[in-house]
Amino acid sequence: MKKTVTQTFLMAGAALMLVGFGGTTTQASQTSTSYQHKATKVKWHKGTPKSVRGNFKTKKYGADLMMETRIRAKSTWFWGSGMPIQKGYNVHYKKTGHNHYVIRYDAHASGMFKGGKKLTMSVNKVGKNIKVFGYSNVFYKY
Repeated sequence: MKKTVTQTFLMAGAALMLVGFGGTTTQASQTSTSYQHKATKVKWHKGTPKSVRGNFKTKKYGADLMMETRIRAKSTWFWGSGMPIQKGYNVHYKKTGHNHYVIRYDAHASGMFKGGKKLTMSVNKVGKNIKVFGYSNVFYKY
């Protein structure tokens, strides 16, 4: 008797699992209209962009300190008061936004500057001037 009762409950449970507890239910299919944009990989280009080329310097700040940078077609040059000059060669750039560029270069050691390969400088063009990431000063074209 016990055996048949347990077998009946097991059969009923299996039948409910197959059919579903509430009988058959229908689910409304949801269609999403989200658009997937492919992320385009930004390519490195040789040289520097024409829009940021030129000679730039900051106004004097602090104890008569200033910085100066020269961005040429195939090289960069950077100097800050009391620091060694950084001369960049093997220059590449990529555009990461509107008037925003990342410039990658190699540099030889000079004084306490250790140099290195694939150093980067982020430049934002603001009118005729530029802003270099890492410095709050605006570099004015001269």
